[in-house]
Amino acid sequence: MKVFVCMNAIPTERLQALGHLEIIKIVAAAGADGVEIRKELLMPEDSLEELGALCRELNLVTYYSSPEFLFAPDHQLNEKGLKRLIGEAQDLGADLLKLPLGSYHVKETNMSYVNEVLTENRPNDGLAITIENDQTSGGGNLQAITHFLGRSEALDMPIEMTFDTGNWLYTAEEPLMAARELAGYVAYVHLKQVRRVNGGWMTEPVSMPLLPEVTELLQKFNRICPVAIEFPVTLENVATYISLMKMEQEVTHERA
Repeated sequence: MKVFVCMNAIPTERLQALGHLEIIKIVAAAGADGVEIRKELLMPEDSLEELGALCRELNLVTYYSSPEFLFAPDHQLNEKGLKRLIGEAQDLGADLLKLPLGSYHVKETNMSYVNEVLTENRPNDGLAITIENDQTSGGGNLQAITHFLGRSEALDMPIEMTFDTGNWLYTAEEPLMAARELAGYVAYVHLKQVRRVNGGWMTEPVSMPLLPEVTELLQKFNRICPVAIEFPVTLENVATYISLMKMEQEVTHERA
């Protein structure tokens, strides 16, 4: 089991004060196998090439995340945005690009054109592209995601799934049901725990040991599928969480 750390799990004030390069060094020393660089958290002084070079030096696998939708409000491919993001992921040297689905439509979206664009623009190094269930009614809809991934598979398109364990609750979907439906497409997992606060949802650190329902959820996926910390941690306790997650996975597989 490989454990990644998402940059949005780090307190924003610490990330801004220390900068990505220093945070990456701390995360590597804490025992992480990889990091997820978030486009929305990059600062003007950040260089994707420099961040990628440091990650390679520290033997960290690098994933790149953007909040920009794959499909625009007209239900068609956000072609300009996708091409730009693929280029940025290449600059970073990322192994995976993650973005939300957006306004996919089962009838109106031109999937053949999506396939053409991906065929023409996917890097030769095999950059993985995943869509993530986000907190929107469209991008977090299990039926839409299942339909999209099924069509992608039928067209032999290189698109997989980033499964966020907490986001399903924002869109009134059942996480375990989603895991059963989508397990075969999942290449990456975002682990978080959310709870109701004043009518909304709030992300909080996961319970350790993992709650039984969380363990059951993770068992639906391939054991080599990386799991990312996307819940609040501090620079002081991130190493503890990484260690506990790796230990928890070893115990879970022994029991299985």
